[in-house]
Amino acid sequence: MCGKNILNLFGVLAVGGAGAAVFELLSLPAGFLAGPMVALVLAKLLSLPLIGNEDFAFPKLLTSTNFVFIGAAMGSAVSPDFWESASLWPLSMLALVAVVSGITSAVYLYTYKKCGWGRDEAFFAGLPGALGMTAALVQERGAPMDRIMIVHLVRLFLLIAVLPLIVTNVVGSNDRADAVAQNVEAGLSFTAVVELMVALLICAIFAVLARRLKAPAGLLTGAFFASAALNSTGLLEFALPVWLATPCYIIMGTNVGLYIGKIEIGTLKLMFVTSFVVFVISLSIALTGALVTSWALGISFDKVFLAFAPGGMEAMLLISILLDIDPVFVATHQLVRFMGLLAFMPIVTRYILGPAPVQKSEPTETPFAT
Repeated sequence: MCGKNILNLFGVLAVGGAGAAVFELLSLPAGFLAGPMVALVLAKLLSLPLIGNEDFAFPKLLTSTNFVFIGAAMGSAVSPDFWESASLWPLSMLALVAVVSGITSAVYLYTYKKCGWGRDEAFFAGLPGALGMTAALVQERGAPMDRIMIVHLVRLFLLIAVLPLIVTNVVGSNDRADAVAQNVEAGLSFTAVVELMVALLICAIFAVLARRLKAPAGLLTGAFFASAALNSTGLLEFALPVWLATPCYIIMGTNVGLYIGKIEIGTLKLMFVTSFVVFVISLSIALTGALVTSWALGISFDKVFLAFAPGGMEAMLLISILLDIDPVFVATHQLVRFMGLLAFMPIVTRYILGPAPVQKSEPTETPFAT
């Protein structure tokens, strides 16, 4: 990295850290994730010089390493008794399919009938997640990209900012994860350090393997499931100390805010009302589905709601660990949603919208699975 990029890096991390500190002082839930994101977006609105470089992005090595650490941290919250409730997962996954279908249909009808969008735009705006695949399909069909991407990015921003407040106000989950970190700090002996290093090495190996197999959010999910397997089986129980986990959360929140902050302010103002309505529709359907599923299957509402959240897979997994809400349940359902979209979206798109016209543009990549 050149000197200017290093200055940008420290600048955005300082803004993100300040946002995390403010959220924590205000006792807002998931502050280490939502605080940096909100701070970066506000800094963009204020045109602070340290984040004025539109082309700046976090170094890939930093973000990749961070995903491995976060995946390991999330998996360390899995206890050996989580299998007791796994028998109900097929039913809750069927409910998830209904929620995803309902969100897509409702948003399509709103943007197509009410807003006058084209059929392609309305359909892709309604897909709850898989932003990278959505961008590729949009380009393949030659549909306008701007409005679709803004709707998805505003949805991601509002999900991270709002969902922790909803969950904590409904079920009082806030700050339950702090005890885990405190216990780790208290028992960080030499043996614990060696075990932590071995566990992180194993998580890193599985993270790289998952990425090579092109698993969604491979570095994070590979490390997560490796960590969950080690902890749930008792082979190697560990947890990241708070001094290591906290910077990882801040980096992720800062990176999300940096990415969202690249939207042009003028375009965002024109699209915000539509994007907000789409978010409300999506969240309402997810909320209703979570309430019904929670009541019908006897599963706690908080983890069903996070599992049914319309997008933001990595963020929902991180929120589940920050609020100590069954990360395996949330991760499994979010992965099913994401992988289902990847598998069936091209087929459904062709069936509903017809064959795509010939295009020669390259697919757009995003740093988040969503």
